[in-house]
Amino acid sequence: MEEKNKSKGKAGITLVSLVITIIVILILAGVAINLAMDEEGLIGKAEEAVESWNRAVGEESNAIKNIFMIANEIEGGVTGGEAEAVPIPNGYRVSEISTEDEVIEGLVIYEIPEGAEVNWTDNEDSNGKNQSTITIEGNTTNLQETVNQYVWIPVEEINDMVMCKKNSVNSVCELIYDEEDDTLTCQTHQTTEEDLVGRLYTGTGSSTTDESGNEIHSYIINFEQTDQTYDENGYHEPNTVSDDVSNNLGIDQLKNDFIVMAKSVAKNGGFYISRYEVGEGGSSKKGQKVLTAASSDGTNYLGADTWYGLYDAIRNIEANKQMIWGCQYDQVIKFLKEREEDLDNGHSDRNLTDTNALSGQNKLDCMRNIYDLEGNHIEYTAGTGFSYGRVYRGSDYYSVGIGLFYPATNLNCIAPTSADAGNNYSSRSTLYL
Repeated sequence: MEEKNKSKGKAGITLVSLVITIIVILILAGVAINLAMDEEGLIGKAEEAVESWNRAVGEESNAIKNIFMIANEIEGGVTGGEAEAVPIPNGYRVSEISTEDEVIEGLVIYEIPEGAEVNWTDNEDSNGKNQSTITIEGNTTNLQETVNQYVWIPVEEINDMVMCKKNSVNSVCELIYDEEDDTLTCQTHQTTEEDLVGRLYTGTGSSTTDESGNEIHSYIINFEQTDQTYDENGYHEPNTVSDDVSNNLGIDQLKNDFIVMAKSVAKNGGFYISRYEVGEGGSSKKGQKVLTAASSDGTNYLGADTWYGLYDAIRNIEANKQMIWGCQYDQVIKFLKEREEDLDNGHSDRNLTDTNALSGQNKLDCMRNIYDLEGNHIEYTAGTGFSYGRVYRGSDYYSVGIGLFYPATNLNCIAPTSADAGNNYSSRSTLYL
Protein backbone atom coordinates (compact mmCIF):
# COMPACT_ATOMS: atom_id res chain seq x y z
CA MET A 1 0.00 0.00 0.00
CA GLU A 2 2.76 2.38 0.85
CA GLU A 3 4.38 1.78 -2.54
CA LYS A 4 1.13 2.62 -4.33
CA ASN A 5 0.68 5.87 -2.39
CA LYS A 6 4.20 6.90 -3.22
CA SER A 7 3.49 6.32 -6.90
CA LYS A 8 0.33 8.43 -6.74
CA GLY A 9 2.25 11.20 -5.00
CA LYS A 10 4.88 11.27 -7.69
CA ALA A 11 2.20 11.34 -10.42
CA GLY A 12 0.47 14.30 -8.77
CA ILE A 13 3.66 16.34 -8.60
CA THR A 14 4.37 15.69 -12.29
CA LEU A 15 0.87 16.89 -13.31
CA VAL A 16 1.21 20.12 -11.32
CA SER A 17 4.60 20.75 -12.87
CA LEU A 18 3.14 20.26 -16.35
CA VAL A 19 0.32 22.70 -15.67
CA ILE A 20 2.72 25.28 -14.31
CA THR A 21 4.99 24.82 -17.32
CA ILE A 22 2.08 25.36 -19.72
CA ILE A 23 1.04 28.51 -17.85
CA VAL A 24 4.58 29.86 -17.98
CA ILE A 25 4.76 29.14 -21.74
CA LEU A 26 1.47 30.94 -22.32
CA ILE A 27 2.68 33.93 -20.33
CA LEU A 28 5.95 34.02 -22.28
CA ALA A 29 4.06 33.64 -25.57
CA GLY A 30 1.84 36.55 -24.65
CA VAL A 31 4.82 38.67 -23.77
CA ALA A 32 6.54 37.68 -27.06
CA ILE A 33 3.43 38.53 -29.09
CA ASN A 34 3.14 41.88 -27.39
CA LEU A 35 6.80 42.57 -28.09
CA ALA A 36 6.38 41.60 -31.74
CA MET A 37 3.10 43.41 -32.40
CA ASP A 38 3.94 46.59 -30.55
CA GLU A 39 5.09 49.56 -32.72
CA GLU A 40 8.45 49.28 -31.02
CA GLY A 41 8.40 45.50 -31.31
CA LEU A 42 10.14 43.12 -33.69
CA ILE A 43 7.55 43.38 -36.51
CA GLY A 44 7.39 47.12 -36.11
CA LYS A 45 11.15 47.32 -36.27
CA ALA A 46 11.17 45.01 -39.30
CA GLU A 47 8.59 47.17 -41.09
CA GLU A 48 10.58 50.26 -40.23
CA ALA A 49 13.71 48.62 -41.62
CA VAL A 50 11.90 47.78 -44.87
CA GLU A 51 10.66 51.36 -45.18
CA SER A 52 14.16 52.66 -44.55
CA TRP A 53 15.52 50.32 -47.22
CA ASN A 54 12.92 51.46 -49.75
CA ARG A 55 13.69 55.09 -48.97
CA ALA A 56 17.38 54.44 -49.44
CA VAL A 57 16.79 52.69 -52.77
CA GLY A 58 14.57 55.56 -53.90
CA GLU A 59 17.11 58.14 -52.83
CA GLU A 60 19.88 56.25 -54.62
CA SER A 61 17.73 55.98 -57.75
CA ASN A 62 17.02 59.70 -57.67
CA ALA A 63 20.69 60.42 -57.08
CA ILE A 64 21.65 58.34 -60.11
CA LYS A 65 18.95 60.08 -62.14
CA ASN A 66 20.22 63.47 -61.03
CA ILE A 67 23.78 62.51 -61.93
CA PHE A 68 22.54 61.46 -65.36
CA MET A 69 20.66 64.74 -65.76
CA ILE A 70 23.63 66.80 -64.64
CA ALA A 71 25.91 64.85 -66.97
CA ASN A 72 23.51 65.52 -69.81
CA GLU A 73 23.47 69.21 -68.96
CA ILE A 74 27.26 69.28 -68.94
CA GLU A 75 27.35 67.55 -72.32
CA GLY A 76 24.42 69.62 -73.56
CA GLY A 77 21.85 66.82 -73.33
CA VAL A 78 18.25 67.01 -72.21
CA THR A 79 16.98 66.58 -68.67
CA GLY A 80 13.34 65.74 -69.13
CA GLY A 81 10.79 63.91 -71.27
CA GLU A 82 11.28 60.80 -73.35
CA ALA A 83 14.69 61.95 -74.57
CA GLU A 84 16.04 61.33 -71.07
CA ALA A 85 16.61 57.69 -72.03
CA VAL A 86 18.50 58.57 -75.19
CA PRO A 87 22.31 58.50 -74.92
CA ILE A 88 23.99 61.77 -75.87
CA PRO A 89 27.57 61.49 -77.21
CA ASN A 90 30.29 63.72 -75.80
CA GLY A 91 30.53 66.98 -77.71
CA TYR A 92 26.88 66.96 -78.78
CA ARG A 93 23.85 68.81 -77.47
CA VAL A 94 20.17 68.03 -77.84
CA SER A 95 18.28 70.67 -79.82
CA GLU A 96 16.27 73.23 -77.88
CA ILE A 97 14.17 74.04 -80.93
CA SER A 98 10.64 72.97 -80.00
CA THR A 99 10.15 70.75 -83.07
CA GLU A 100 13.43 68.89 -82.56
CA ASP A 101 13.61 67.91 -78.90
CA GLU A 102 11.44 64.78 -78.74
CA VAL A 103 12.11 61.29 -80.07
CA ILE A 104 8.66 60.93 -81.58
CA GLU A 105 9.19 63.92 -83.86
CA GLY A 106 12.85 63.20 -84.62
CA LEU A 107 15.25 64.07 -81.81
CA VAL A 108 18.12 66.16 -83.21
CA ILE A 109 21.58 66.53 -81.67
CA TYR A 110 24.11 69.18 -82.68
CA GLU A 111 27.89 68.84 -82.57
CA ILE A 112 28.91 71.87 -80.50
CA PRO A 113 32.61 72.82 -80.22
CA GLU A 114 33.99 73.45 -76.73
CA GLY A 115 33.53 77.07 -75.70
CA ALA A 116 30.89 77.82 -78.32
CA GLU A 117 27.74 79.72 -77.35
CA VAL A 118 24.37 78.76 -78.83
CA ASN A 119 21.33 81.01 -79.06
CA TRP A 120 18.33 78.71 -79.53
CA THR A 121 15.11 80.04 -81.03
CA ASP A 122 12.02 78.79 -82.85
CA ASN A 123 11.97 81.95 -84.99
CA GLU A 124 12.25 81.56 -88.76
CA ASP A 125 12.79 84.04 -91.57
CA SER A 126 10.40 84.49 -94.49
CA ASN A 127 11.92 81.45 -96.23
CA GLY A 128 11.38 79.18 -93.22
CA LYS A 129 15.04 79.25 -92.19
CA ASN A 130 15.49 78.74 -88.45
CA GLN A 131 17.32 81.65 -86.81
CA SER A 132 19.22 79.80 -84.08
CA THR A 133 22.87 80.89 -84.04
CA ILE A 134 26.22 79.71 -82.76
CA THR A 135 29.13 81.90 -81.75
CA ILE A 136 32.62 80.39 -82.09
CA GLU A 137 35.58 82.59 -81.14
CA GLY A 138 33.51 85.72 -81.62
CA ASN A 139 32.12 84.70 -85.02
CA THR A 140 28.32 84.26 -85.08
CA THR A 141 26.70 82.12 -87.80
CA ASN A 142 23.49 80.20 -88.44
CA LEU A 143 23.52 77.10 -86.26
CA GLN A 144 22.02 74.62 -88.73
CA GLU A 145 24.41 75.70 -91.47
CA THR A 146 27.50 75.53 -89.25
CA VAL A 147 27.61 72.27 -87.28
CA ASN A 148 26.84 68.60 -87.85
CA GLN A 149 23.40 67.30 -86.94
CA TYR A 150 22.10 63.79 -86.34
CA VAL A 151 18.65 62.32 -85.68
CA TRP A 152 18.02 59.49 -83.21
CA ILE A 153 16.56 56.27 -84.63
CA PRO A 154 15.17 54.05 -81.86
CA VAL A 155 15.58 50.28 -82.23
CA GLU A 156 13.61 48.65 -79.45
CA GLU A 157 14.53 45.11 -80.44
CA ILE A 158 17.92 44.25 -81.95
CA ASN A 159 16.39 41.09 -83.44
CA ASP A 160 14.37 43.34 -85.77
CA MET A 161 17.62 44.54 -87.31
CA VAL A 162 20.26 41.81 -86.97
CA MET A 163 20.16 38.04 -87.24
CA CYS A 164 22.64 35.22 -87.73
CA LYS A 165 23.23 33.28 -90.92
CA LYS A 166 21.12 30.35 -89.69
CA ASN A 167 17.89 32.31 -89.34
CA SER A 168 14.95 30.65 -91.12
CA VAL A 169 11.17 30.36 -91.06
CA ASN A 170 11.35 27.43 -88.63
CA SER A 171 14.28 28.69 -86.59
CA VAL A 172 14.16 32.42 -85.81
CA CYS A 173 17.13 34.03 -84.10
CA GLU A 174 17.12 35.31 -80.54
CA LEU A 175 20.08 37.65 -80.14
CA ILE A 176 21.09 38.62 -76.61
CA TYR A 177 23.54 41.40 -75.75
CA ASP A 178 25.69 40.79 -72.66
CA GLU A 179 26.89 44.19 -71.50
CA GLU A 180 29.37 42.75 -68.98
CA ASP A 181 31.14 40.70 -71.65
CA ASP A 182 30.23 43.08 -74.50
CA THR A 183 28.96 40.24 -76.66
CA LEU A 184 26.00 39.86 -79.00
CA THR A 185 25.21 36.23 -79.71
CA CYS A 186 22.31 34.14 -80.97
CA GLN A 187 20.73 31.92 -78.31
CA THR A 188 18.68 29.91 -80.80
CA HIS A 189 21.64 28.73 -82.85
CA GLN A 190 24.46 29.31 -80.34
CA THR A 191 26.38 31.25 -82.96
CA THR A 192 29.19 33.72 -82.44
CA GLU A 193 29.41 37.35 -83.51
CA GLU A 194 31.29 36.32 -86.64
CA ASP A 195 28.02 34.89 -87.98
CA LEU A 196 25.92 38.06 -87.49
CA VAL A 197 24.34 39.63 -90.58
CA GLY A 198 21.82 42.34 -91.36
CA ARG A 199 18.14 41.48 -91.25
CA LEU A 200 17.05 42.97 -94.59
CA TYR A 201 13.47 43.69 -95.59
CA THR A 202 12.84 43.84 -99.35
CA GLY A 203 9.63 45.45 -100.52
CA THR A 204 7.16 44.40 -103.18
CA GLY A 205 7.00 46.99 -105.95
CA SER A 206 4.32 48.36 -108.22
CA SER A 207 3.73 51.60 -110.10
CA THR A 208 0.92 53.88 -111.23
CA THR A 209 0.77 56.98 -113.44
CA ASP A 210 -0.69 60.28 -112.23
CA GLU A 211 -2.60 62.87 -114.27
CA SER A 212 0.64 64.58 -115.34
CA GLY A 213 2.11 61.36 -116.68
CA ASN A 214 4.52 60.90 -113.77
CA GLU A 215 5.25 57.31 -112.81
CA ILE A 216 4.68 56.80 -109.08
CA HIS A 217 6.38 53.72 -107.63
CA SER A 218 5.45 51.81 -104.49
CA TYR A 219 7.60 49.45 -102.37
CA ILE A 220 5.65 47.93 -99.51
CA ILE A 221 7.82 46.48 -96.74
CA ASN A 222 6.57 43.92 -94.23
CA PHE A 223 8.46 44.54 -91.00
CA GLU A 224 6.72 41.63 -89.30
CA GLN A 225 8.63 39.19 -91.51
CA THR A 226 11.01 37.04 -89.46
CA ASP A 227 11.94 34.22 -91.85
CA GLN A 228 14.66 35.94 -93.86
CA THR A 229 17.51 33.67 -94.82
CA TYR A 230 21.07 34.74 -95.56
CA ASP A 231 21.69 34.50 -99.28
CA GLU A 232 25.08 35.38 -100.72
CA ASN A 233 23.47 35.40 -104.15
CA GLY A 234 21.04 38.17 -103.16
CA TYR A 235 21.00 41.19 -100.86
CA HIS A 236 23.27 40.62 -97.89
CA GLU A 237 25.66 42.27 -95.41
CA PRO A 238 28.39 42.42 -94.30
CA ASN A 239 30.16 41.05 -97.34
CA THR A 240 32.43 41.97 -100.21
CA VAL A 241 31.78 42.17 -103.93
CA SER A 242 34.08 41.47 -106.84
CA ASP A 243 35.41 45.05 -107.10
CA ASP A 244 36.46 45.19 -103.43
CA VAL A 245 39.64 43.19 -104.00
CA SER A 246 41.19 45.77 -106.32
CA ASN A 247 40.09 48.52 -103.95
CA ASN A 248 41.74 46.91 -100.90
CA LEU A 249 38.52 46.44 -98.97
CA GLY A 250 38.53 43.16 -97.05
CA ILE A 251 35.78 41.20 -95.37
CA ASP A 252 37.48 41.41 -91.96
CA GLN A 253 37.10 45.20 -91.86
CA LEU A 254 33.47 45.04 -92.94
CA LYS A 255 32.65 42.33 -90.40
CA ASN A 256 34.35 44.17 -87.58
CA ASP A 257 32.60 47.45 -88.42
CA PHE A 258 29.26 45.65 -88.58
CA ILE A 259 29.73 43.92 -85.24
CA VAL A 260 30.80 47.14 -83.49
CA MET A 261 27.74 48.91 -84.90
CA ALA A 262 25.33 46.10 -84.03
CA LYS A 263 26.53 45.80 -80.44
CA SER A 264 26.22 49.55 -79.98
CA VAL A 265 22.62 49.49 -81.24
CA ALA A 266 21.77 46.56 -78.97
CA LYS A 267 23.33 48.25 -75.95
CA ASN A 268 21.88 51.74 -76.49
CA GLY A 269 18.56 50.93 -78.10
CA GLY A 270 19.21 52.80 -81.33
CA PHE A 271 21.63 54.89 -83.39
CA TYR A 272 21.96 58.33 -84.97
CA ILE A 273 21.61 59.04 -88.69
CA SER A 274 22.95 62.14 -90.41
CA ARG A 275 20.16 64.65 -90.80
CA TYR A 276 21.27 65.53 -94.33
CA GLU A 277 22.94 63.71 -97.19
CA VAL A 278 26.63 63.94 -96.42
CA GLY A 279 28.95 66.71 -97.54
CA GLU A 280 32.71 67.04 -97.69
CA GLY A 281 34.45 65.08 -94.95
CA GLY A 282 31.19 63.24 -94.21
CA SER A 283 29.63 66.39 -92.71
CA SER A 284 25.88 66.78 -92.10
CA LYS A 285 24.94 70.47 -92.34
CA LYS A 286 22.09 72.36 -93.91
CA GLY A 287 22.88 74.13 -97.18
CA GLN A 288 26.07 72.18 -97.90
CA LYS A 289 27.13 70.71 -101.20
CA VAL A 290 26.31 67.02 -101.21
CA LEU A 291 29.16 64.54 -101.52
CA THR A 292 28.56 62.47 -104.63
CA ALA A 293 30.04 59.59 -106.55
CA ALA A 294 32.38 60.47 -109.41
CA SER A 295 30.94 61.47 -112.76
CA SER A 296 32.33 60.03 -115.98
CA ASP A 297 33.77 63.36 -117.14
CA GLY A 298 35.61 63.99 -113.86
CA THR A 299 33.40 66.89 -112.76
CA ASN A 300 31.95 65.14 -109.76
CA TYR A 301 30.48 67.44 -107.14
CA LEU A 302 33.04 67.08 -104.35
CA GLY A 303 35.59 64.58 -105.55
CA ALA A 304 34.37 61.27 -104.11
CA ASP A 305 35.67 58.33 -106.10
CA THR A 306 32.47 56.32 -106.70
CA TRP A 307 31.17 54.21 -103.82
CA TYR A 308 34.65 53.78 -102.36
CA GLY A 309 35.18 57.53 -102.14
CA LEU A 310 31.90 57.97 -100.30
CA TYR A 311 32.71 55.07 -97.98
CA ASP A 312 36.17 56.43 -97.12
CA ALA A 313 34.91 60.00 -96.64
CA ILE A 314 32.26 58.85 -94.17
CA ARG A 315 34.08 56.10 -92.26
CA ASN A 316 35.74 57.50 -89.14
CA ILE A 317 35.99 54.75 -86.54
CA GLU A 318 37.59 57.00 -83.91
CA ALA A 319 34.57 59.30 -84.14
CA ASN A 320 32.18 56.30 -84.20
CA LYS A 321 30.95 57.03 -87.73
CA GLN A 322 30.22 54.65 -90.59
CA MET A 323 28.35 54.62 -93.88
CA ILE A 324 24.79 53.51 -93.14
CA TRP A 325 24.13 49.77 -93.43
CA GLY A 326 21.07 48.40 -95.20
CA CYS A 327 19.60 47.00 -91.98
CA GLN A 328 19.94 50.45 -90.40
CA TYR A 329 18.23 52.07 -93.37
CA ASP A 330 15.33 49.66 -92.89
CA GLN A 331 15.03 50.76 -89.27
CA VAL A 332 14.91 54.38 -90.42
CA ILE A 333 12.05 53.47 -92.75
CA LYS A 334 10.30 51.58 -89.95
CA PHE A 335 10.60 54.62 -87.66
CA LEU A 336 9.27 56.96 -90.36
CA LYS A 337 6.32 54.69 -91.17
CA GLU A 338 4.86 55.33 -87.73
CA ARG A 339 4.04 58.83 -88.97
CA GLU A 340 4.04 58.53 -92.78
CA GLU A 341 1.24 56.16 -93.74
CA ASP A 342 2.01 56.40 -97.45
CA LEU A 343 5.79 56.21 -97.17
CA ASP A 344 5.78 53.23 -99.53
CA ASN A 345 4.71 55.50 -102.41
CA GLY A 346 6.84 57.94 -104.36
CA HIS A 347 5.60 61.53 -104.13
CA SER A 348 5.18 64.01 -106.95
CA ASP A 349 3.72 66.55 -104.51
CA ARG A 350 6.87 67.21 -102.47
CA ASN A 351 8.17 69.76 -105.00
CA LEU A 352 11.25 67.61 -105.53
CA THR A 353 14.08 69.26 -107.45
CA ASP A 354 15.20 67.92 -110.83
CA THR A 355 18.68 69.43 -110.46
CA ASN A 356 21.64 68.95 -108.12
CA ALA A 357 20.64 70.82 -104.95
CA LEU A 358 22.19 71.82 -101.65
CA SER A 359 21.21 69.75 -98.62
CA GLY A 360 18.00 70.38 -96.71
CA GLN A 361 16.41 72.90 -99.05
CA ASN A 362 13.04 71.20 -99.42
CA LYS A 363 10.94 71.23 -96.25
CA LEU A 364 8.33 69.07 -97.98
CA ASP A 365 10.93 66.31 -98.34
CA CYS A 366 11.55 66.17 -94.59
CA MET A 367 10.27 63.36 -92.40
CA ARG A 368 10.87 63.42 -88.66
CA ASN A 369 13.61 66.00 -89.19
CA ILE A 370 15.47 63.87 -91.75
CA TYR A 371 15.85 65.60 -95.12
CA ASP A 372 15.98 64.50 -98.78
CA LEU A 373 15.08 60.84 -98.48
CA GLU A 374 12.90 60.92 -101.59
CA GLY A 375 14.73 63.50 -103.62
CA ASN A 376 18.05 65.14 -104.41
CA HIS A 377 20.40 62.09 -104.38
CA ILE A 378 20.17 58.32 -104.33
CA GLU A 379 21.89 57.06 -101.18
CA TYR A 380 24.42 54.25 -101.08
CA THR A 381 24.56 51.86 -98.13
CA ALA A 382 27.35 49.55 -96.97
CA GLY A 383 25.27 46.54 -97.94
CA THR A 384 25.82 44.39 -101.01
CA GLY A 385 23.50 43.18 -103.72
CA PHE A 386 24.31 39.86 -105.39
CA SER A 387 27.99 39.33 -106.22
CA TYR A 388 28.74 42.62 -107.95
CA GLY A 389 26.77 45.53 -106.54
CA ARG A 390 26.44 47.92 -103.63
CA VAL A 391 22.92 48.68 -102.45
CA TYR A 392 21.37 52.12 -102.81
CA ARG A 393 18.12 53.46 -101.37
CA GLY A 394 15.61 56.22 -102.01
CA SER A 395 15.29 58.46 -105.04
CA ASP A 396 17.11 61.32 -106.79
CA TYR A 397 16.76 64.49 -108.86
CA TYR A 398 17.59 62.66 -112.11
CA SER A 399 14.59 60.33 -111.76
CA VAL A 400 12.36 63.29 -110.90
CA GLY A 401 13.56 65.03 -114.06
CA ILE A 402 12.22 62.21 -116.24
CA GLY A 403 8.94 61.84 -114.34
CA LEU A 404 9.85 58.89 -112.12
CA PHE A 405 9.06 59.14 -108.42
CA TYR A 406 10.52 56.49 -106.15
CA PRO A 407 9.83 56.23 -102.40
CA ALA A 408 12.42 56.21 -99.63
CA THR A 409 11.88 52.45 -99.49
CA ASN A 410 13.27 52.03 -103.02
CA LEU A 411 16.11 49.47 -103.10
CA ASN A 412 18.48 48.46 -105.88
CA CYS A 413 22.19 47.91 -106.48
CA ILE A 414 24.97 48.95 -108.83
CA ALA A 415 28.67 48.15 -109.21
CA PRO A 416 30.65 50.31 -106.73
CA THR A 417 33.15 51.29 -109.43
CA SER A 418 30.52 52.58 -111.82
CA ALA A 419 31.11 56.20 -112.79
CA ASP A 420 27.91 58.19 -112.46
CA ALA A 421 27.27 60.47 -115.44
CA GLY A 422 24.29 61.97 -113.64
CA ASN A 423 26.37 62.67 -110.53
CA ASN A 424 23.42 61.73 -108.37
CA TYR A 425 24.69 59.11 -105.87
CA SER A 426 25.39 60.17 -102.30
CA SER A 427 25.02 58.50 -98.89
CA ARG A 428 24.27 58.96 -95.18
CA SER A 429 26.49 58.53 -92.18
CA THR A 430 25.51 56.91 -88.91
CA LEU A 431 26.78 57.80 -85.45
CA TYR A 432 26.91 55.08 -82.80
CA LEU A 433 28.12 55.03 -79.21
